[in-house]
Amino acid sequence: MKRAFKVPIRNVFCMLSYVNDYPEFANELSEVDEELITYDFLAKRFLKVCNHLIKNGLLRNYITQQEETNVISGKMKISDSLPFIIEKRPIVVCEKDYFSANILFNQIMRATLKSLYQNPHVKELTRKECFMKWEQLETIDDIELTREVFIRIYFTRHNIHYKSMIHLARLLYECILLSHKEGDWSLFSVDLSETTMNKMFEDFLFHFYRIEQSEYSVRSEVMTWNLTGDNKSLLPTMRTDLTLTNQRKNKQIVIDAKFYKNIFQRYHDKNSFHSNNLYQMFAYMMHQPIESEVRGILIYPANQVNELQETYDWDERMRLEIHSINLNSSWKEIKERLLKIL
Repeated sequence: MKRAFKVPIRNVFCMLSYVNDYPEFANELSEVDEELITYDFLAKRFLKVCNHLIKNGLLRNYITQQEETNVISGKMKISDSLPFIIEKRPIVVCEKDYFSANILFNQIMRATLKSLYQNPHVKELTRKECFMKWEQLETIDDIELTREVFIRIYFTRHNIHYKSMIHLARLLYECILLSHKEGDWSLFSVDLSETTMNKMFEDFLFHFYRIEQSEYSVRSEVMTWNLTGDNKSLLPTMRTDLTLTNQRKNKQIVIDAKFYKNIFQRYHDKNSFHSNNLYQMFAYMMHQPIESEVRGILIYPANQVNELQETYDWDERMRLEIHSINLNSSWKEIKERLLKIL
């Protein structure tokens, strides 16, 4: 059975906002009273944005459709029309462009409204409003929401006004995935398994440091073992969660996100840090360029009021640090803490 970890819903929303490249929404949430932020709050926010877009006219674009017709118009498809020609039927297949609102942006809006009016975590009144708005989009095709659907979206000056709706839709989609996996959402918090929490926190850290600082470039690094041997393909892959590089100052920071309900392992009535985490981080540090100043940082999400901060030096060039982040803190405190670690 998976063990769960309780996190305030506001902080889950904020972390997912960074993962989905929508940090401005996290900043907006930080100004809202904690007790007002629920799953229904997010649904209402999405509904408000949809109302505004529909009122001002749905985004339209040219879409290509094929149809069987007895009048040649648009672009005739010879290969598709050939069976009708052979049978001497007065039908051809033509490809036409239509200026239509039935495009991916609006399909995502309709699909999200449908998922909301069917979702028990949303209040009944909000579900009814979502259903009515969904019915207004009857000319828009129904699609199944997936991560790949959102990846296909890109913004230009012609559709940038849809950015808030798309990002809220993606945030709601990610939250729905979590709620389906975990199944234990309360009014103000959500219980997450260790596996889910670790993955979400790892993704969040990557995008947080990519967005919130400019001193370092951020990437996930795949390193080659500094070993010789007959079959190096048998060696496991070394891939960091984050590697931050400052070329100008010859500085490297390797960050690993590790989540456990208990930060410490216990052996013979003695607490210690999880050994496999330290071994892994030390291997990453030893494979950094020898001319660089290296910091290896393990960051643990936690519920502890007294946050952990330990530092260990290997030599003048290499330092290992262990920090915890209290996810029960306000979002402002979490943000300040993460920036201070750098």
